[in-house]
Amino acid sequence: MFYKKFLDKQSCTKVAVDFVSPENIQQCLRLTEEFRKLPVNHRAKEDKLEVKKMILYAMDQAVTDFEALTTNQ
Repeated sequence: MFYKKFLDKQSCTKVAVDFVSPENIQQCLRLTEEFRKLPVNHRAKEDKLEVKKMILYAMDQAVTDFEALTTNQ
């Protein structure tokens, strides 16, 4: 095996943006359910995409945007 060792000279922050198109939400939810069936110690067990959380935030933003549009008329 090959291992890498890194020495950070400065503090850094990793930033990532996840995007799931509306057409693929159902597929992602199905995969999330399949992840839940894996053994507890399986390395792929963690739901890294967190689709349900993304849906919740998207719906919250949609409601906020809708309210802003309808109150400004």
